[in-house]
Amino acid sequence: MVRGYKKAGDKRKFVVKSAFGLVAVIVILFLFGPFFMISPIKIGYSVIESEKAIVYYPSSNSIKGREIFEMAEQALQKNENFYGKLSRAKVLVGVSDIDMLRFGVYPKGNGGALNWGIVVRESRASWNIISHELSHKNLAQFSRFGSGVFSYPRWFDEGLASYIGAMSWYRDIPQLKEDINPGRYRSDITNWKGISGQFTWIYQTFFARNSHLIYGQSYLMVKHLFNKYGEDKVRQLAFGAAKAPFDEVFENIFGLSVEQFHQEFIQYVTQED
Repeated sequence: MVRGYKKAGDKRKFVVKSAFGLVAVIVILFLFGPFFMISPIKIGYSVIESEKAIVYYPSSNSIKGREIFEMAEQALQKNENFYGKLSRAKVLVGVSDIDMLRFGVYPKGNGGALNWGIVVRESRASWNIISHELSHKNLAQFSRFGSGVFSYPRWFDEGLASYIGAMSWYRDIPQLKEDINPGRYRSDITNWKGISGQFTWIYQTFFARNSHLIYGQSYLMVKHLFNKYGEDKVRQLAFGAAKAPFDEVFENIFGLSVEQFHQEFIQYVTQED
């Protein structure tokens, strides 16, 4: 636009045309794109709301909309059990891959979290998935950067979300042990931090197709923290890492480094009968 402005013979006309184009893009983003949830106009969608939850669902399927609304209320309660009092859960229901993509989340996934709410796929919606995605959003809100990507390593963010959502990717420790022995276990998972860690997680889960293993590891690592050290200390870590470096807060609370904890966890898994 800057280059076009410099080259334009009639600069006033160029600015007016550019302004109209910008307005059109913004309108499209609100009516059909990632800002749909906060748009005052939601074409083809209806809403159910209460003090605890608000769900935007395709108008053609009110029965499913009501079911997802009940799931959202349950999911919010599960999150409040850990995070404390929260604002009401905002859930947008997508039907197709195109819906998921235009609403701003991974098109093949079950759901995704945005700053203003979460998106879930209609055919796969459950209180577990809604609770998982709400945890991502809630944890990010406590972050000093406003995003969990910068404050929390992926294993903790995803593991906590799966724990709160009761998404037991492995039914038990012996199943994970089967993946440690052949070397499939990702011993470097605690190094996946920040932006680079986010890209590594995306590659391993969506492209290398290790999602079952990666999510299973993170879930059981966080579950081990809860079982051995208690919910209060995990909560201290979640809130403390919102204001200070995660590794530093972790060591202050648990008395060992993240890597020492990870090695302890691996030893626990390998010795489990």
